[in-house]
Amino acid sequence: MYFGDSVRNKREMKGKGPWHHIVLTAVLALSAYLNLSWLTSEGYGNIYYAATVKNMLTSWHNFFFASFDAGFVSVDKPPLGFWIQAASAYLFGFHGWSLLLPQALAGILCVALLYYLVGRSFGPVAGLLAALALALTPISVATNRHNNLESLLALTVLLAAWAFILAAETGRPRWLVVGALVVGVGFNIKMLEAFLVLPAFYLLYLVAAPVGWRRRMIHLGLATVVIVAASLPWVVAVDLTPAEQRPYVGSSSFNTVTDLIVGWNGVERLAGSDKDVGDPGPLRLLDRQLGGQIGWLLPLAMVGLVVASWQSWKRRPCLPLNRQQQALVLWGTWFMSLVVFFSVAGDWDPYYLAMLAPAVAALVGVGVVALWHDY
Repeated sequence: MYFGDSVRNKREMKGKGPWHHIVLTAVLALSAYLNLSWLTSEGYGNIYYAATVKNMLTSWHNFFFASFDAGFVSVDKPPLGFWIQAASAYLFGFHGWSLLLPQALAGILCVALLYYLVGRSFGPVAGLLAALALALTPISVATNRHNNLESLLALTVLLAAWAFILAAETGRPRWLVVGALVVGVGFNIKMLEAFLVLPAFYLLYLVAAPVGWRRRMIHLGLATVVIVAASLPWVVAVDLTPAEQRPYVGSSSFNTVTDLIVGWNGVERLAGSDKDVGDPGPLRLLDRQLGGQIGWLLPLAMVGLVVASWQSWKRRPCLPLNRQQQALVLWGTWFMSLVVFFSVAGDWDPYYLAMLAPAVAALVGVGVVALWHDY
């Protein structure tokens, strides 16, 4: 049904079936209800981050440097996500709900965007199921109702995925540049966490772009340069500012953002340990701490990836890859690379799993339709 003609999928996504829009509206309404209802009862979320935003509102100096303690020390994250929260607090007043609102809205937009990205390849039913899975995934709902920055980052990387998909379909480097710029924006929200999806993006373009291999490598090299250029301006600006004229870089050992990236938010995440996420291992995401957050969907996502891939390659076993096969490369690599990372990395927080949720939800939507087709 949805693993045949891509033209039919495109026609359906353009509105030949108005019920799709009605159901999508219901899914988005459900997401809005889960993300926004009783938001005032959530308090200030992470008090450390809330205090940072309050301090940022006191001066442009503190705003730029993401100061936490009256200009003495900065928060251990890049500033962009907190700039968004500070803008919300400036518009609506400094309240707990005004700090949580940007993440709640970002979560709703993630659901809508995932519907579009999955539906354009596998049809509206798969898109709706993926959107519903994302809207209901516990870790997504939890982060959407918090001032942690994963919801903003998830929206950013989904937008970047859209650009990389268009780049892979057209071979036009301008879409790669757009996607790379958006990844750079993500870096300025959560640093290296934004780069976890790059294996999926790069592999998609490498195997699917309708240009020669040499041009693919050149294009990806250009994208890498753009990512670095978009990621580092704030880092360079802070590190070049004399230490006595700015806050101490929180959680760094040598008072530089570069050290914060490489150390606390880099090597420590891989080599450290955190009892909240259990011991590293292949079954970690299914244990008691994490299974209820997203682990319960992993078997269905894995089965969905296998079944959908088998159906798609059985019908078209040769290159070039069609749109469905390209989508499976993207979501499958995103899924597998993050599962591997979260299984082996030592020190990370459970809410990081919101970065895995879009790929899991996409494969759940695709997989349920594939299984139904086989049935």
